[in-house]
Amino acid sequence: MGITPDSLPRLRTKGQTRSMASPSLTLQPSVDDYVGAFDSINVTAKQRAMLEFHHAAPGRAVSATTLASAVGFSNYTSANLQYGKLAGHVAGALGLVVPEHVLVGVLVTFVYPDQAKNEQFLWVMRERVALALEELGWVPKVSQYLYPDLAMKALAEDG
Repeated sequence: MGITPDSLPRLRTKGQTRSMASPSLTLQPSVDDYVGAFDSINVTAKQRAMLEFHHAAPGRAVSATTLASAVGFSNYTSANLQYGKLAGHVAGALGLVVPEHVLVGVLVTFVYPDQAKNEQFLWVMRERVALALEELGWVPKVSQYLYPDLAMKALAEDG
């Protein structure tokens, strides 16, 4: 049985519950929360390369197969394993309790096969994860191009 929106579990943190089914979680960790989480864990060179490639991908959407190939893994299972491990460490640092089969949902939202003419699951990097990576200086600050609301907010703050 595959993962469906209805089968996605709920996240628990500090006595609150939130659904993993929503692309933008209610009570989603803030950019600062993600920055703190990434700062407090050991990110391997391959995991960092995966984050960098994912951040640079068009629409920040990649399949595990594409991500695996980009960082030199032989198949998608290695990407699943490494991104899952990374997501588990991030979840732990954030104080989240997340079932193992959807751990990667801490970092991404899911596009199901055939939902957008894709044959495989696509992982779309969460906006706040992308912004955290930019704040950390791990990737270029380009989110204002993908998230135009950020650019408009920045212009309003400067004006």
